[in-house]
Amino acid sequence: MSKILVEYQKRLRKRRIQADDLTTLVAKATPDNLKFDAVGKIKPFYGLTCIAWVEQGSQLHRDLCDFQNAIKKKLQEAGVGDVFSFLKPESFHMTICDINASSSPIPSQEIRYYTQQIQNAFTQIEKSENINAQVRGVGLSTTITALVDFESEIELRKVLDLEQKIKQSTQVNVRNFAGHISLAYCVNSSTEKIKTSQELLFPNKDKVFGEFSFSKFDLTYFVDMNHFKPLLTVDVKNGQVIQHEQS
Repeated sequence: MSKILVEYQKRLRKRRIQADDLTTLVAKATPDNLKFDAVGKIKPFYGLTCIAWVEQGSQLHRDLCDFQNAIKKKLQEAGVGDVFSFLKPESFHMTICDINASSSPIPSQEIRYYTQQIQNAFTQIEKSENINAQVRGVGLSTTITALVDFESEIELRKVLDLEQKIKQSTQVNVRNFAGHISLAYCVNSSTEKIKTSQELLFPNKDKVFGEFSFSKFDLTYFVDMNHFKPLLTVDVKNGQVIQHEQS
């Protein structure tokens, strides 16, 4: 396995749910109070992020929905249904590169600036066929996630190259890419409930969801964790960049 794939695997392992001792687990699974309140109601939260959508109606999207519904039911039956707030399936995506985030709306001039910078990055992408990844494994931290893995260095490099182009154009480096699809956010700080949730989720740590094949990346503006509005779309198959109308 190449050094790039080995390093990427290390990032995924940090996210993968583990049979941790309680202290470590609770340190990982803490409520995200900026995005949700204590009863799981979503809060306004704004920002720019580059993503790849999970296509609605695809087999992967259906499998993620089925898993989300199954764990929601299992947690509720165990009396810990209030630990997580589950995201709407239409929001399912893999984050490539975060730009900024705030509890207040992002100023329009800032949005315009970053849109231009990222458009410059998108135009530099080399054309290729679909990017192929595998969704397997479940992560638990402030979120329940399905983890996105790559068997081929060539496929992984396509994403990493875009990530670097975006970071160079924007001069923003929030974190390194570790592919994941968020399904739910932790909203309850009860130590015992988090531990029970971990025990219920742990058998799924290596769950295989299937192939994730995509050719488009979007720059989106989000207003909360369920609503992401595309500003730009690039298709790696033809290199075309589409700028979406702003309302």
